[in-house]
Amino acid sequence: VKSDKIKKRSLSIITMFKQYYIPIYISLATKILILIFIPLLLSYFKPEYKMINIWETWNVWDARHYVAIATTNYHWASNDEAVLIGFLPLLPLTMYVFKSLFQTSVLVAGYMVSTISTILLSIILYKLVLLDYSKKVGILTVFMLFIFPTSFFLHIPYTESLFMLLTVSAFYFARKRYYWISFLCIALGTFTKIVGLALLPAILVEIIIIDKEYFKKINFNSKLIIILLGSVISLSGFFAYLFINNQIWGDPFYFNIVKKQFHSISFAPFGQGLVVAFDALSYRVGIEKFFLGYAQIAAFLLGLITSIYVVIKMRLSYGTYMIVVLWLSCASSFWTGMPRFILTLFPMFIVLALFSRQAIFKYLWIIFSIIFLYVFAVNFIQWGPVL
Repeated sequence: VKSDKIKKRSLSIITMFKQYYIPIYISLATKILILIFIPLLLSYFKPEYKMINIWETWNVWDARHYVAIATTNYHWASNDEAVLIGFLPLLPLTMYVFKSLFQTSVLVAGYMVSTISTILLSIILYKLVLLDYSKKVGILTVFMLFIFPTSFFLHIPYTESLFMLLTVSAFYFARKRYYWISFLCIALGTFTKIVGLALLPAILVEIIIIDKEYFKKINFNSKLIIILLGSVISLSGFFAYLFINNQIWGDPFYFNIVKKQFHSISFAPFGQGLVVAFDALSYRVGIEKFFLGYAQIAAFLLGLITSIYVVIKMRLSYGTYMIVVLWLSCASSFWTGMPRFILTLFPMFIVLALFSRQAIFKYLWIIFSIIFLYVFAVNFIQWGPVL
């Protein structure tokens, strides 16, 4: 009996792999090329990087903070200990669990989390796209995601891979009407990145407006439970983060103080960051002008244009998510990471896949993405804060 169960499980795993092997292959192939090839190419031009092992090459900037949190639980032997509270807990918590389970270093655990997340993300994104489009569009969507100029964030100890997995899962399960699993994904998303708050209004739009014919059939009490209890569950991750802020620093919104104190960034919801980015074109020079000016503006425009397109031409719930994420990302007095922030706008890659039906656009975009993937990755390794 046990052997039969093992055979059935093995067959189901093999069947799943056959069904999703192309998305899995894309995620793993790009991971190998990005994590290994880019540092090797960098070391060819910059000999000082030959002495650093590949894993440590990517252990820079925010990655070090996540490693520190997973190691010391928001306590750092540094005068800058307070800066850690600006990073949400789910990724370092997951890294700590993997470290304990596999008896490895926290850094290696971070790479394990990103690897598993990207594999699952490639599968669930493919499955989500197949609800509306062909297999070809599904594969192209996954491909467009993993060659995007800032896609290297998916492969290192950063929140992007875990957050995108939770985001796409929330939409997939909502569309399959597994609402409570969707709300749980949102809760975990808001425990990973603050922009996870954008998921709740988007999923409510999906349930109440897009799927209104099914929602009408549900009795009033059940509707009330879904909306109210679902909202509470969804926001529980963010509330837990506020609780941690309050427990450690005595202020539930201490992370805002940290942003202003350490990064000179304050909440500015009415476009101050865009004005500053345009100003950067007039007085900054060289690499700073490109990354703090042109790159920030171009990323914002790409996110905005595709968001409008998604609202008008595709799906209102997807568009709602994109617009709220874009607004939360833009509501800052100084933009430094817009090219990374728009990576989480997963419907943008469906748009790129649809436009790629035109061969000229497809090949031009692939060339553009690969060139700037290298440029952005090398810049990140050396001067990461401008991303």
